Amino acid sequence: MDRLKKLIHEVHRRSLWQVLGIFLAASWGVLQVVEVLTETAGLPDWTPTMALVLLLLGLPICLATAFVQEGLPGDTSAAEPAPGGSSGADADVSGEGAAAAAPVENLAAGTGSLDRPSTRPSKTRRMLTWRNAILGGIGAFALLGFSLLAYFVMWSTGIGPVGNLQAQGLIDEGDPVLLADFDNRSNDPTLGEVVTEALRVDLATTDAITVVESSSVSEILSMMGRQEDVPVRGSVAEEVALRGGYRAIIEGEVGSAGSGYVLLASIRSASTGQTIATFRRTAADGGEVIAAIDGLSQDIRERAGESLRSIRADEPLEAATTGSLEALRLMTQAIDARESGEPARAQALLEEALRLDPDFAMAWRWLAIVLQETGNDQAAIRQASTRAYELRERLTDRERYRAIAQYHNDVTFDLDAEIDAYQTLLDIYPDDATGLNNLSIAYSTQTRWEEASELLRRAISGPGTSHSAYTNLGMYETFAGNFDAAQDVLAEREARYPGSDLWRNWAGFLHAFSSWDSDEAQVRARALQGLPDSPTYRRTGTRALALTYAIDGEFAASAEVFEGARMEARRDGAPGDVIQAWVDEARAMDLLAGEDQRPFLEDLLASGVIDEIEPGLRPNFRLIPRLGWVGLTSEADRLLQEWKDAAGELQSVFIQDVEDVLEAVTTGLDDPTGGAQGLERKRRDWDCERCYAWEIGTLYERAGDVDAAIRERERSLEAGQDFYFALHRLAAHEALGRLYEAQGDTEQALEHYRAFAGQLIGGDDTPKLRNALARINALGGRQPVR
Repeated sequence: MDRLKKLIHEVHRRSLWQVLGIFLAASWGVLQVVEVLTETAGLPDWTPTMALVLLLLGLPICLATAFVQEGLPGDTSAAEPAPGGSSGADADVSGEGAAAAAPVENLAAGTGSLDRPSTRPSKTRRMLTWRNAILGGIGAFALLGFSLLAYFVMWSTGIGPVGNLQAQGLIDEGDPVLLADFDNRSNDPTLGEVVTEALRVDLATTDAITVVESSSVSEILSMMGRQEDVPVRGSVAEEVALRGGYRAIIEGEVGSAGSGYVLLASIRSASTGQTIATFRRTAADGGEVIAAIDGLSQDIRERAGESLRSIRADEPLEAATTGSLEALRLMTQAIDARESGEPARAQALLEEALRLDPDFAMAWRWLAIVLQETGNDQAAIRQASTRAYELRERLTDRERYRAIAQYHNDVTFDLDAEIDAYQTLLDIYPDDATGLNNLSIAYSTQTRWEEASELLRRAISGPGTSHSAYTNLGMYETFAGNFDAAQDVLAEREARYPGSDLWRNWAGFLHAFSSWDSDEAQVRARALQGLPDSPTYRRTGTRALALTYAIDGEFAASAEVFEGARMEARRDGAPGDVIQAWVDEARAMDLLAGEDQRPFLEDLLASGVIDEIEPGLRPNFRLIPRLGWVGLTSEADRLLQEWKDAAGELQSVFIQDVEDVLEAVTTGLDDPTGGAQGLERKRRDWDCERCYAWEIGTLYERAGDVDAAIRERERSLEAGQDFYFALHRLAAHEALGRLYEAQGDTEQALEHYRAFAGQLIGGDDTPKLRNALARINALGGRQPVR
């Protein structure tokens, strides 16, 4: 109380202009504090406005108090000595001082005497005191505090129009919600699509609701017999939501208002059709549209149950995407083009968006994805991924972790860092379709087929479902040796996602190839060759056809197609695929025909194609250890050193991995057991149970360790270590025939010899096939029939 009296006393001494200056300065400080608290503590948007209104109401009261107590500047009447000798400046404005200063009864104040001036303050002077003014200010801001408390109580308990929908029991946290296509009634023909896509990006950051993935919507449209490009709004949106079991629909429209725009949105119950919340934002012109979308998203998130503090902790939409409405429009069109199977058009649109805004991080990330699908060179892909990574702070949390993971996948090849990024993403967004799918891909690199499949089953049973999840699940079940389960998954995928020739045929080929269904594998390979807009997979289809001939024992036909694959890749300017064709042929001829790989790899080195690729962009992981395996150690060392010189710092983790593998395989040339143990250490480091199973088995067989060799050959038979599962399975049967025969287990030896020879009989004559048939005959077994 003493401090309040001192404050009152000090204010009382100031003139009117001084009081005005002090009030304005204090008001500015108060507003700054309120603004900061609004942003950091998650106060409602109206808090600064209410504080300003209260301050504006307080201004005339303070000025009136100063006038009554002090008078106008230069006016000394208010400072005349009061009876009793006290000046106005020293008077106690509470009224107690006036009474104390009067030595006798104040006759004018009730005695009827008119010849003496009254010492009693007027009613106005008694009311407009500094004590009352300051207490009134405290009361006004107490009212602000009470209003905020009432708002948060109503919001958190679901009371009234500000109550959040979770508290009202209309939705639960994380419920899948359908974002319908906004109806466009503006004079901008594409603005509805832009608003819908931008809102999708921003709403993807909230935990309050889960916006249904576009792929899930496409799946339901297909089940409804609708085209994927039909606008999802109105009755179509209702049916999609009901079929998908989604609790609510977010829908809206964009309209023109003079030179500006009006954005309207509502949340509607999918089951009853009742509108449960409405929102409105305006933009004075096109330059304010992104800010209006951001505001609309914040309103929806708040009403859905996300705290304002959490909402404001996120980057504004403009910072997370772009300040250019036209660039955002182009990216939206590019995403639509990609989903419609037009990757080349999507690439052109993204490049134009980046011309308008070179710092558009999300467009760089999408460009890296599209470049992979259009078969562009690795340098362009890595440039796009690197730029997205450099600008990652301009992305939402969801997009940021996707960009980090993609960067490590495309540029550094640091698998652990990639896995960490996706695991962090899924910790925040457990149903993120991209995270589930791409983490499964990373696990597949470590041959963790069961864990990869578990992620994808989680995806297809929730809002993260997509045709990619089904496709990859079918492939991983195939590589795990679960051919029947894989067939069921791929059949379900075809029923739910008809079309998509690329992924249907690629997954179908891998299943048929790995299970030795050569007729079906040829059909799928030829279908890949016929894809018009995917040169990468067209070339893959040619190599796939060559491998299909190989598992039928038709090695001459296989060699002819491989040569065609190299010529095709040359024409397309794809030296990486030229290298892959050499490596594929060498593997097939070694595993199935028993031919030495070294001449094939020497021809590859002599062709000069390796030197056409920058060292950091070469398929070093596959190539360098393979050269060491066949004894071309000096060439392997040269390529490794060139790689270190070109990308040693950027790709140091990956380079060290390849160097460790190269050391193990070169050790194995003279010390097979030491080489096998080196590879076993590496696969433990990688948590890769099946990595190098074939190579380790071969080294143990050379060392004469039959039991260890059988263990690894059985491993190759059960599940794949890589794309060559079909070749390893077939070759493992031949090797196990020899190994079990060495152990005296005739029954097992015959079983494996027959499995190997039965697949290749009727094809070209090779030393391996002749030996298998001879051993079957020597052991008294029946000759196999194809």
